[in-house]
Amino acid sequence: MSCGSEEMPPQLAARIFREIKDRMPLIHMLPNAVSAAFCADGLAALGARPLMAVSALEMEEITQQADASVINLGQLDAGKLEAASLAVETAARVKKPLVLDPVGCGASQFRLQSVQDLLALPWQGIIKGNRSEIYSIQQGRLTWEGIDAVEEHELSGRIPPGRVCLVTGAEDLVLWDKKSVRLSSGRGRFPTGISRYNIVGSGCLLGAVAGACYSVVSGRTAFFCGMDRQGQGAAAAVSSVAASLGMAFALEKAALAQGYGMAKTALLDALSVLDGKEFEDWLWQGNWPEEGWTAWEAGCI
Repeated sequence: MSCGSEEMPPQLAARIFREIKDRMPLIHMLPNAVSAAFCADGLAALGARPLMAVSALEMEEITQQADASVINLGQLDAGKLEAASLAVETAARVKKPLVLDPVGCGASQFRLQSVQDLLALPWQGIIKGNRSEIYSIQQGRLTWEGIDAVEEHELSGRIPPGRVCLVTGAEDLVLWDKKSVRLSSGRGRFPTGISRYNIVGSGCLLGAVAGACYSVVSGRTAFFCGMDRQGQGAAAAVSSVAASLGMAFALEKAALAQGYGMAKTALLDALSVLDGKEFEDWLWQGNWPEEGWTAWEAGCI
């Protein structure tokens, strides 16, 4: 790898989180009320500045001034859909990083059609969802699985240019431009840990973490080598890989806690040290898969 840097991909993943601490990006999130406070705490733990704006009346102004926007479609209604549409359109117009979380889009026709309408807009960025949600989007059909991915749905590798799918599960999957990376997510490793502490809002929080990573990677061609040749797709892919690994580390820490409340605190504490040596050492200890090189190769070679 030749990037004007001698750092290897695991070091660069850790460096993204150091950049978040150093730059303190303003991350706007159109949140799910169920997880809003948890996501705000998670962003603050990373070193980012959370801004949870919900009104369509200010959505264009907020999106323009934020370093990235994360649109979470949980508890969707007509008012939230209007705000989401304005945020997506504005982010595309001013070229701001965007993450869309199509929460439970396979649960009802209203949700699925709303997501399809947002995806029809000309924007680039990250779509973060579980396998059921991404399957519903790709196939245009309901799964009636709510926010849970019960079945192992087969996904298409055909992703529109400039967009990346961050698919969550026992293994996370990053799909973009006919490329893919499989990553241990931390959710499938501890049968008596992660399953016992099924922390409400952890999926929403991954979307927020992805937005924070994307905010410091996007447009930093001098820092993250060569992405001007590959475009926003590579920047979004690198951000998705880093976010997935950061959350896997945090979920492993949470699984060791003694009780649900302590697990939630442990997860937030782990997010606060992703900029340090412990996370980087964890990546080198077999947690950076060989396939993970692909994301960096897309932007760095």
